[in-house]
Amino acid sequence: MRQPYRGSANRPEPEAPEERAVRLYAKAAGSEFASLGIAMGLVIALLAVGGNWLDGRLGTAPLFVLLGVFAGFAGSCYSLFGRLAARRASSAADKADETDTGA
Repeated sequence: MRQPYRGSANRPEPEAPEERAVRLYAKAAGSEFASLGIAMGLVIALLAVGGNWLDGRLGTAPLFVLLGVFAGFAGSCYSLFGRLAARRASSAADKADETDTGA
């Protein structure tokens, strides 16, 4: 397909800076939560593998595997909720700053 020349009316309108910032912020937030999910899975998997190794050493069939999975899940949820609370607090502070400055 032929590209329109430089002065053509077929060129798309440039994106407004505000729209670009919102889109980039949404991408950053999405990647942040995706990394949280990956970290949560890795913690659970590592503790399960460690529990399996410990079960093999001590001969306590699935005890430490289950403890590792539950401990990993509980710790990951605690971390996730802590990060979400911190994000919510910083978001509320940003909104309070906007209303104080009249922006």
